[in-house]
Amino acid sequence: MPDNFIEKRKENWRRLEELTAQARSTRGLRLLARHEVRELGRSYRRAASDLAIARVESRDTRLISYLNNLVIHSHGLIYRAEGKGFSAIKEFFRDEFPATVRATKRYTVTVMAVFVALAIFSGAATWRNDDFAEFCYLNSSAINDVKTGREWWKALNNYAPVGAAQIMANNIGVTLRTFAISVIPVVGTIEALRPTALQFGAINALAIKYKMRQKLWGFVAGHGVLEFAAIFLAGAAGLMLGWAMLAPGERTRREALLEKGGQAIKLLAGTVPMLVIAGTIEGFISPAPLHWGYKIAVSLITAIGLAVYFMKPDSRIKSQQGSV
Repeated sequence: MPDNFIEKRKENWRRLEELTAQARSTRGLRLLARHEVRELGRSYRRAASDLAIARVESRDTRLISYLNNLVIHSHGLIYRAEGKGFSAIKEFFRDEFPATVRATKRYTVTVMAVFVALAIFSGAATWRNDDFAEFCYLNSSAINDVKTGREWWKALNNYAPVGAAQIMANNIGVTLRTFAISVIPVVGTIEALRPTALQFGAINALAIKYKMRQKLWGFVAGHGVLEFAAIFLAGAAGLMLGWAMLAPGERTRREALLEKGGQAIKLLAGTVPMLVIAGTIEGFISPAPLHWGYKIAVSLITAIGLAVYFMKPDSRIKSQQGSV
């Protein structure tokens, strides 16, 4: 084994010791800062790799024993934290998901900007020529429904429970598709958003043009905030992964993917309850024969609720500051 093996790696081992000791003294990873948790994971993986090398190439039993104990202690800490069950789920939705949304907001804003640009384009083109709507994934039946003012969504009232389940399944499928295709940087994001954005712009242009906007917006408003927010977050998760592959910065591509992959999974996991709630609203409230004002109120409540939730302070940071 080269003489400089220990010299090159001992700083990482020392830091792993510090983080492990700090986490053990503060009841696990809960009170570590986010960057410290990420650093702990990176240091653990490097130490595990160093242990594998030492076992093969070194005859220094003290070094192998030291690395073995270091890896065992940090491994137990990391995976014990991952197995906290309900408390881990509670902590994720209380603090980790909104914190991840804030940390990755530039990707979400980029996805939203792409969606709005595509919707404006299709809306303007459809306004000038109704036939363009057929290129925006609207079939002739849907176009005719808007032109004649037929409220096709009222049929959902006849099978609300089944319809809500189908809507949830469809929305989750659209969200996963958006994530998967958005992994291809920029081009993939545009392609993933294109069908929904073009359709959204075209149908709204027709609704305004043929005086159906109040009815259509009354239907979409209730569930739209949560549904579109979930799609934007899924697109942000995919774009983030794709960009990590394309431009990892000072990190290795593997390190960048590990870090961004963790954030992407958190974003996707957080969208699931959003889509379940959106599907429930779309199946039971949106098609119901209620005044459109009530549905707008539901939209405002979900929008304000999401904003407050995503901007709420991280209680883990408060706990950590209080313990200092």
